[in-house]
Amino acid sequence: MPEIDKMDFLTDYESFSKIISSKGVTLMTFGVPWSAACNIQNSIADKVSILFKENVHFGSVDIENVPTAKSKYNIHNVPTVVIFRNGSELKRFSGVQPEKTLAKELNAVTGYYDPEQQTDVVWEEMLDREREKMLLHKEIMVVDDDPDITFCVITILKEAKFNNVAIANDYKSAMDQIKQNRPDLIFLNISMHNKEGNKTLFALQRDRNLCGIPILVSVGPLEPTRVYEDSFREAVILRHGKYAEHPTTRDSFIKLVRHMLLYKGEISSTGSVLNIGSICPPDRNGM
Repeated sequence: MPEIDKMDFLTDYESFSKIISSKGVTLMTFGVPWSAACNIQNSIADKVSILFKENVHFGSVDIENVPTAKSKYNIHNVPTVVIFRNGSELKRFSGVQPEKTLAKELNAVTGYYDPEQQTDVVWEEMLDREREKMLLHKEIMVVDDDPDITFCVITILKEAKFNNVAIANDYKSAMDQIKQNRPDLIFLNISMHNKEGNKTLFALQRDRNLCGIPILVSVGPLEPTRVYEDSFREAVILRHGKYAEHPTTRDSFIKLVRHMLLYKGEISSTGSVLNIGSICPPDRNGM
């Protein structure tokens, strides 16, 4: 059966009996793991479980591994969905039931959920929160030998809730870390001393295992400045060598980072690694 977070998948009678006899409301799906219809019903039940949260317990029992459950509750077709309260059966359904049907019946028992509410909207909001959580947990590496710029970039990233940020200040340190723990995005100052930035970029381009990592390439500020917006005055974003936009604010820099993290899956491992270039935003005021 598919991996679903909100349901308990039961393969022994003891666990099944414990959940069925527990206090409160339980929605139990009786099915088999090889049935497409059962998998669809479990996905629908999981969707409804998010709406009812802790007010209803959701489970699925494999009747091939738990034949006692099948015989005791006279299960003749799969999937069969049964709603229990305090161990007593309230209602059952045979065949795949849509989410609105299950929500309506559970609401009649709990009074928790309005069945007229658009469950798809609630579901998408839940997925958006999960996607955002996953995005903010992605790993970013800052490769720069200027401590002020490094501090600036890390501060901006952490203010935006990106906390998995690694630092390297030369070619060897960068390549060692990248090979040991491949990041999801690299911020690289190509103007590092002794051409360390160029050396790192070329090494990444030549390595077939690493050339798919998206890179934000910085040429460093044209002039020393403490004004964040001034540092972006000449900045450009390049994608396959074509002009795209000027990242003129902190927000636009973070949007650029977010875009590259999301864009990662579309980058071919044989494509150009220099997809985007930008000037580092070295706002040192208050840092």
